[in-house]
Amino acid sequence: MDPKAAQVQALFADQTDGQLTQGSAAQIHSLANAPVTLPSDPVHRALDSNGLPPVERTMAYNDTQYTPSAQEAATGAYSAQKPQQTPTRPAQQAAPPTVQQPVAQPPVNSAPAQPTQTKKSNRKAPHTQTVPTLVTAPGEQNPSQVAVPQAPAPETQTAPVPETTASANRGALTTNGITDEELQQQNLPPLRGPWVRVQREQRVISPREEAETQLQTLESGYSPWMGGTGLINYRSGSLGYDHLSTMEAPFEVSTPMGYNARLTVVAKPVFLDSGQADGTSVLTVQEATTSGTCLVTISQPLGTAINTGPQGSASACNTTGTTTTFSTPPQQNAAGVGGEVQLAFPHLALAAGYTPYGFLVSNVTGRAQWRPENGPFTFSFVREPVKDTQLSYGGLRDPGSASLSYPGTIWGGVIANQGNVQYARGDAQSGFYLGVGGQYLTGYNVQDNVRLDGSGGAYWRIRTLPEYGNLSVGVNFFGMHYTHNQEAFTFGMGGYFSPQEYFLANIPFTWAAHYQTRWHYEILGGIGVQAFQQDKTPLYPLAAQKALEVSLNNAELPALTSVGPNYNLRATVSYQISPHWFAGGFLSANNSRNYAAVSAGFSIHYMFRAQPSNVTSPTGLFPSDGFRPFTVP
Repeated sequence: MDPKAAQVQALFADQTDGQLTQGSAAQIHSLANAPVTLPSDPVHRALDSNGLPPVERTMAYNDTQYTPSAQEAATGAYSAQKPQQTPTRPAQQAAPPTVQQPVAQPPVNSAPAQPTQTKKSNRKAPHTQTVPTLVTAPGEQNPSQVAVPQAPAPETQTAPVPETTASANRGALTTNGITDEELQQQNLPPLRGPWVRVQREQRVISPREEAETQLQTLESGYSPWMGGTGLINYRSGSLGYDHLSTMEAPFEVSTPMGYNARLTVVAKPVFLDSGQADGTSVLTVQEATTSGTCLVTISQPLGTAINTGPQGSASACNTTGTTTTFSTPPQQNAAGVGGEVQLAFPHLALAAGYTPYGFLVSNVTGRAQWRPENGPFTFSFVREPVKDTQLSYGGLRDPGSASLSYPGTIWGGVIANQGNVQYARGDAQSGFYLGVGGQYLTGYNVQDNVRLDGSGGAYWRIRTLPEYGNLSVGVNFFGMHYTHNQEAFTFGMGGYFSPQEYFLANIPFTWAAHYQTRWHYEILGGIGVQAFQQDKTPLYPLAAQKALEVSLNNAELPALTSVGPNYNLRATVSYQISPHWFAGGFLSANNSRNYAAVSAGFSIHYMFRAQPSNVTSPTGLFPSDGFRPFTVP
């Protein structure tokens, strides 16, 4: 293609590329298309009335008729005015004659030019292949057909735009600030060219950008947050006794204090419901008389009330007590609001709180955890309620001492004061741990108790999938010992699982994974075997109820040994809704005591600082109990 044809093609592209030249917004002219001769077309020049070639005028292409495309009309994607480049032309300069060459085959999109006749000859000029253009003179309409000059433009005129340059600028920003690539990403056709979806290579992050992202993650980790959690916990058991449904809705506000401390305030509304005894719950006790000892099945006592069902109480050895006069205990439920204030440092965390105010028995709670110099030793102290049953958590009233004017004596509300030290070495790939601890348990009108425990185990990361997550497995051993068996619901008992010997061996596993950058989840579980032994213990352990125990033929809880499978499963998930919001949920199930428990809940948290969306962190997996993390998890 010679320079003249390139000039014509560039002018045509400039007129039809969806842009307006300056001045056309004020006045848009609708003119007929003018034929433009191609360099390869055979053209016989038309003569004027004197038989001379007409004088050609140099056209100024400063106004253009704009015809929006169908897509632009539908989406309103009109281009704004393009700044006009006013060419400097020499005065009265005429373009030289156009040199034309014959072609064998005309272009497909060409149209025949209008025939021109002269006075000296009736012979018609041959048809020329023309390209339709939209050309107008400034300030007036000109319906005549004007041939575009083919002579090279003077140095003072605007240079033609090469085709390669026009093609290269197709992906550049137009004056409306959007590119064809951005339109395709928005599922819209481009303004120019075909709509072809191209699979583009993933953008490679430079070391500088990666360092900036890590710095942003570190800074955003010190963000304040507030959030709430709703959870429900269910444990199996007999209605009115060890059955328990718990609903909690903790709400928290956390703020950093510089870069070395974090203050968190947690409010925890709690509702407990153990149901109402229906008289069907029974208990096997061992009675002793002068004739010997034997096992007797009786209606399970509650407090000092022994006629709680048709079974009644045994009157003598080798007999089963029956009664037609019994009274079932009332509905057992409680509600209250507790709270806790936590102050966390990089290697030390402290907390003080209160069990739900509104329970029959309320206690002061506390926590402390210290890891000196981030070393292998961790020391912890926890003072918290035992949440096995409503009796151990919030306390009950004794229906046996109730009257019309007195609702009954309160007992229960067990609090555990626990100390523990753990030694752990390892990293994310492998490690081991050893720990020992003890508890001193006390309650209101409840026999005191002591617990000793120990644990040990190891773990290994066996599989890492960068696009999904990593899998770790290990081995775990745990054992504990209680001085007294406090499992019953008689007055003086705490109503919690307290075997004299307990041993657990299981294989835990952890699958920590993600889906893209917004979803993060963890699945923690374990399967193994557990065994426990309970010693014989008096049914009424306090001295004040000694006479009642004698009336029941010195009834005692018999010794018991149990061996069975153990399972534990917990799944948590988090989704980053936006840079400031995280939503999560969890589900857990286990039988790590002598009962089965299931928990489920959800959470929502708002971050005051925008959080990046990364594969590693933040994950948004906030704990629902215990110490809150020092930084955004």
